[in-house]
Amino acid sequence: MSLEIERMPALSVTRISRWFFNCYLLAGAGDALVVVDPGMPRIAEDLAPIAAELRGFIRVVAATHGHGDHVGGAAALERRSDAAIYLPAVTLNYLEEARPRTPSLAQMARAWPLLFGQPFDRRGAVGSLWATWTAGFGGPRGMVWAAGDPIGGLSEGMSLPHAPEWTVIDSPGHTDDSIVFWNERTRTLLSGDAVVSIHGRPCFAPDIVDAAAAKRTERRLRDLPVAHLLAGHGRPIHAESVWAL
Repeated sequence: MSLEIERMPALSVTRISRWFFNCYLLAGAGDALVVVDPGMPRIAEDLAPIAAELRGFIRVVAATHGHGDHVGGAAALERRSDAAIYLPAVTLNYLEEARPRTPSLAQMARAWPLLFGQPFDRRGAVGSLWATWTAGFGGPRGMVWAAGDPIGGLSEGMSLPHAPEWTVIDSPGHTDDSIVFWNERTRTLLSGDAVVSIHGRPCFAPDIVDAAAAKRTERRLRDLPVAHLLAGHGRPIHAESVWAL
């Protein structure tokens, strides 16, 4: 097994990864910690010692979109830490009757290089399959949700609760509900699957449900002076201009 923990104190971010599934722990206001994209069903176990090391408490669980590999651990985190869950505003519609769109298998195959960019981890591989079946969408059952009702929806221009330096930007294309989090001070983009990292370079989502929306998202994100790209999949990228790579 290969659990990767990468501490980035200058950014107030810690990356926790199993295989190519990244989760991020943000140091927020006061003793608050915010978890972004808890995809693995047992991510709470991986996060507990890191939270203790930071002497903080997980107050918020947030996701960049509703795919199972980004929300699969939300229910366990809620039970363990009594954290408030925030999902993208569009995702909340899927908890009612709306049917989410998700990339086809042929589209997903375009992202195959991600499989080899980070050390294989059996727990991560099994966890991703279990997450797809038990939480979020991306599987045959539409949106599945076992956690409590989210506290609220995240939409354009909002600050991330308990981490006000991070601003929500709508970024549809990979899915209709995709968002990213932007920190202007540190020039850091938490990009979910809107942008992934392949071979040390940014790659706008190769698997999409809406080509026109994906193009608009790409144009908008390229206007940001990103120096640190923290993607949902692939290793972080640090450069004076990430887009110049």
